[in-house]
Amino acid sequence: CCGCVLSDGRFAVLGGSAQGFLSSCEVLSVEDGEHWQPMPPMHDARYDFACAAVAKCVVVAGGPLMSAEVYDEALNRWLRLPHGVPREGLDAGYGMCGALL
Repeated sequence: CCGCVLSDGRFAVLGGSAQGFLSSCEVLSVEDGEHWQPMPPMHDARYDFACAAVAKCVVVAGGPLMSAEVYDEALNRWLRLPHGVPREGLDAGYGMCGALL
């Protein structure tokens, strides 16, 4: 799984693997007591991928699928990005964590 801090200070945990690959996403809110809340799932289940929070969005890319998508905090939804992650110089898409983001 990957994690990042959203623009409002909540901590998001995305994807991963547990008896299969996950597309699920959750956020940890620390205001008014700590509690987890579900986020909309990503379009693709993924693990071993890169993520970055920027401009009130979360970008995820890579992993075995070599696809990319963005979570728009204002819309509360995931959008597929039109282009995948290039394969050149990557070992089947694994370990690209800092390569593009």
